[in-house]
Amino acid sequence: MMQSRYAVCGLLAMMIASSVAPMGARAEGQCQFTQGYWQNRAQNANDLTTEVWLSVRDQAFYLSGLSYQQVLLVPPKGNAYWVLAHQLVAAQANYALGAQTPSLVSDALARANQVMGQYTPQQVAAIPKNSAVREELIALSRVLDDWNNALIGSGECGDAGGGGNG
Repeated sequence: MMQSRYAVCGLLAMMIASSVAPMGARAEGQCQFTQGYWQNRAQNANDLTTEVWLSVRDQAFYLSGLSYQQVLLVPPKGNAYWVLAHQLVAAQANYALGAQTPSLVSDALARANQVMGQYTPQQVAAIPKNSAVREELIALSRVLDDWNNALIGSGECGDAGGGGNG
């Protein structure tokens, strides 16, 4: 029931778990793009990044009640759910694109997928600032942010990266 409701948003999570990418084989050795790049991704460009983004952009994002695109438009305002959600959207898209994924990042992606399937934004907002759950969400978002910004992994995509962290 609940799993089938979120089956579509699990597309990228499934790719991470099973190493299967959309549109055929996952390209290896690609660079990472920032969350700002994915947020601003043009709808009419004709390249692999657009295909990856368009395949999930309008799909439901876990328990948020929003689409992947809408998630990127929500200001985090200190809510650890949204902080992690922004980085997770970009990281899932980068993974699908074939960016080199170190084990630290793979582990963070897997755990972030689990956590997003457990909590709503409202539940996380109600968690005390010093809670272990909130600390974990922030720690996961830092790892994914470092990867999305090419501080770890295969490297930034240069001018194609779309400028900044959104």
